[in-house]
Amino acid sequence: MATDLLERLRQMLLDMHHSGKLSHIEPGLYDDARAYVEKLKTDFSGLKNPLESRAGSLLIEEIGSVTDTVQEIFSVRTRQILDLAFQQMEGQYFDKEEARKMLPAERAMYGQIIDAIEGCREALVHGEAYPFGSAGAAAVDLVEPVDGIPEASEVPAAAVPRPVQSPYALVHILSDMESFMGVDGRTYALERGDIVTLPENNADVLCEHDIALNIRLNK
Repeated sequence: MATDLLERLRQMLLDMHHSGKLSHIEPGLYDDARAYVEKLKTDFSGLKNPLESRAGSLLIEEIGSVTDTVQEIFSVRTRQILDLAFQQMEGQYFDKEEARKMLPAERAMYGQIIDAIEGCREALVHGEAYPFGSAGAAAVDLVEPVDGIPEASEVPAAAVPRPVQSPYALVHILSDMESFMGVDGRTYALERGDIVTLPENNADVLCEHDIALNIRLNK
């Protein structure tokens, strides 16, 4: 499964770059990738002297490769969704078939982007207050879901905007610590021996105090 999943992710990313358009992806892709990374972390923790063994190095490399590829897939798709939103707001040609390939969470994000653009334009260009939530909802209604993928309304929307995410680093926790909130807004409860992906700012602080060891391999 390891090679199959990673190769599938890489091929998917290659196809995205080649086509330049939003493409269909399996609804469970992100779930599969997260589950696989967690399995790799468990395998790593089960090794004797993992940081000194060849098997441990291979697992670290595999974790980094899967994580980076999934993040790049997300980034590419987000840029493509931004392009679609801008095209619609500017009255340009809008490819409904391409828009139908959004995942439910992406479709919800698309509606929020439409609202943000329209609200900003009304405030700056026309000097008027804009009731957020109308244009975006209408834009999402224009996008018919792909068979087998639930509607965006079935995905709970976040109550508040999430903090902007920083780059992440893969670290090995060297000692127990109290739980803390990362710069990404998430609360981390970590113990000695954990292998976890942390925002780089938090990872740097832990590494400086010898609480964690950065084990992300250089590309």
